[in-house]
Amino acid sequence: MFENFSEQTIMNRFFQYIKDTPHEMRVRYCNIDYDREMAIVSEIVENGKRKIAGVVRLVIEPRGKTGEFAVVVADPWQGLGIGSKMVDHIIGIAEDKSLESMDGVVLSRNTRMLELCRKLGFRMEKQNPEEVSVALDLGGRAERNQTTSNLS
Repeated sequence: MFENFSEQTIMNRFFQYIKDTPHEMRVRYCNIDYDREMAIVSEIVENGKRKIAGVVRLVIEPRGKTGEFAVVVADPWQGLGIGSKMVDHIIGIAEDKSLESMDGVVLSRNTRMLELCRKLGFRMEKQNPEEVSVALDLGGRAERNQTTSNLS
């Protein structure tokens, strides 16, 4: 997947430029503790070959009340709604796990991600000139969504 990342995409996700992922990092990302972590991969098939278009992760803190999320979409597939679908999916998983909230950190120059978070109802707080904390309260959200769908 890194082959389809621009330097800007790598910076937006990892907050530093990483030319390639070390073996230890790949092992860590692939071997997850499903009680405390979740990773959803978006794949596409091009010319008969499967390619990873994006990944969203959720890491639940030890008390099991909140989770930190991160998402990345490879450059060729940005702007197609893949990131939005993946974040929406991980929100559903966080709700299923009865989390009270989920949060993340976004670079202030990553306007696409900040706009997505705004649309999904995340609160935003500038931490410093370069970073914005985003948080979504989940308590009662599932019940509100159920009530809304029942009214339709």
